[in-house]
Amino acid sequence: MRAARVFSVVAALILAGCGTSGTSSDKAESAGALISQRQLSNLDPSLTAAGSSATYIRYRSTAPDGQPIEVSGAVFVPGGTAPAGGWPVIALAHGTSGVAGKCAPTNSPTLFGNAPAVSELLAGRRAVVMTNYQGLDGPGKAPYVDSASSGDDVLDSVRAAHHTGLPLAPDTVLVGVSQGGRAAESAAETAKTYAPDVKIRGVLLLSPALSLPFVEAVRSEKLNAPDQYLISPYLVEAVRYADPAYRYDQILHGDLLAAAPQLESQCTGDTTPAQIALATAATPAEVHFVDDAAAKPFSDFESHNNLPKQATAYPTYIVRGANDVLVDTAWSTAAIAEMCALGTPVHDLVVPGGHSAPTGAASQWASWIADLFAGNPFQSTCPH
Repeated sequence: MRAARVFSVVAALILAGCGTSGTSSDKAESAGALISQRQLSNLDPSLTAAGSSATYIRYRSTAPDGQPIEVSGAVFVPGGTAPAGGWPVIALAHGTSGVAGKCAPTNSPTLFGNAPAVSELLAGRRAVVMTNYQGLDGPGKAPYVDSASSGDDVLDSVRAAHHTGLPLAPDTVLVGVSQGGRAAESAAETAKTYAPDVKIRGVLLLSPALSLPFVEAVRSEKLNAPDQYLISPYLVEAVRYADPAYRYDQILHGDLLAAAPQLESQCTGDTTPAQIALATAATPAEVHFVDDAAAKPFSDFESHNNLPKQATAYPTYIVRGANDVLVDTAWSTAAIAEMCALGTPVHDLVVPGGHSAPTGAASQWASWIADLFAGNPFQSTCPH
């Protein structure tokens, strides 16, 4: 997830451009099938300089109801000659950019401010494959922080990228930021059954939104202002994906209720100083369930989507802030302890700062990616 004032180059990752025109392939219904591709244009100069090509793609994935759905994304290829076998792949899952269709990161020449991060990854001599997630620059509504569908979007973006004709190697590292951390972890947990053809070498999670115990935080009046108040309308929209009759006023009240439709309809980068001030001044009285029935859809959503669900064998490197007030540090600590207990090999790096703290540790996680592709040993921090 991402609240307005904590966006950084590791938050909302994907390209620029929109639309569906381009060279169409056979529109197969199978997950990972490439529907169309075209060159991206109107990119930030830093991206143009960092890569030899940028390709917008549309492809098939799987919706929460199990039906095929069209999703968009992009593929960046570094400059120079590809190594034998093709460029290794970074499958990048971006942080929250919004829940409206217009909020697809591919609609922004600067990738909603994340062009430097993509450029840095390209400088590491690896291709970058990114999904917009379902409902963003695609049909239907966005199933916000839905673990299964967002994980499928990540895996299927890699499959589709291999149908573009670009020189890509099978070796893939999943990288997820905030909301995208949930998507990347979900992809890792389901890959062997959903996409056994995707060769995953490891997983990097930056301030990952693995577990969001929102109901407990609301009931104990421990939401963090302004960040978690600002994100509340998005979480209502997440519940409304499966329960369209759910109303804002079943949980939101006062000034936050009045602001909710506008907050929900705009992209994260559009949040105004007045809206931040409103969320900063918000109190628990503005976010509370009117009754137990109002809380149940959120409890069901958490039960279905909070991670982890199962262990993976992939080395997983996590970088997060010691004082994260958006994805609360204590929430992540509990989720990572559960990952360790299940048997996932985890290296948990906690650094000073908040939700954007992984930006300051970029050299460390970039080095880990290099070590992973080089086959160097992985050191878990899980208790033995």
